Amino acid sequence: MRNLILLIFCLALLQSISAQSDSCSVLTSEIAGKYTGPCKDGLANGKGKSVGEDTYTGSFLNGLPHGKGKYTFRNGDEFKGYWENGQKSGKGSFKYIQNGKKHTLSGYWKNDVYAGATDPDVTYRVSQSTGIPVFKVEEIAIEDVRDSKIVFSIQRAFSDFLPRDLKIEKSSGQVTQLGRKFMISQFSLPLQCEISYTLTVGQTNLKCRFIVDILQKGEYTVTLDHN
Repeated sequence: MRNLILLIFCLALLQSISAQSDSCSVLTSEIAGKYTGPCKDGLANGKGKSVGEDTYTGSFLNGLPHGKGKYTFRNGDEFKGYWENGQKSGKGSFKYIQNGKKHTLSGYWKNDVYAGATDPDVTYRVSQSTGIPVFKVEEIAIEDVRDSKIVFSIQRAFSDFLPRDLKIEKSSGQVTQLGRKFMISQFSLPLQCEISYTLTVGQTNLKCRFIVDILQKGEYTVTLDHN
């Protein structure tokens, strides 16, 4: 009798789970079908799996892939990475077969489109700042990559200052002096620029070094502040 009651309870639980799964919707048509996982307000929410023509295993939000997950296409291609509102968004890896050969495309996606090997939301990166108390990088977005430029100013005593031993190393582009400032233009992306110079502070010669990588088109101003 006890085993019969336990069996009835298990069957009722399975029916409840099945009914919950059937009433829980996935809004991406290619993976809509059989969903297993948590549900909220009739939509897939949380970590689950949905199998339709394609298969997705990972995080859902309001019925859409959102967060980290693995998407397997019907032809066997596979994307592992991050999603936002049903679209590939962020870092990921896409494995596919083309002309009988296996390929892997790694990098970043934005609005479901591959954006490249670097994060499209990171426009520059400062990799070193030595002997410089404060630096500031400002950016203005532009339409044409050919208009990209970066203007440097070194400030001391609240004025622009050009050290005598100023050294500028760059991966590409042209350097132009603008009074006591200097500009790099006509460069290709990504641009790596290294600025080095010496300042006398009291009786000490201070070696200064600044390295910045420009990753996206734009107008940049870089201020190295010794005030």
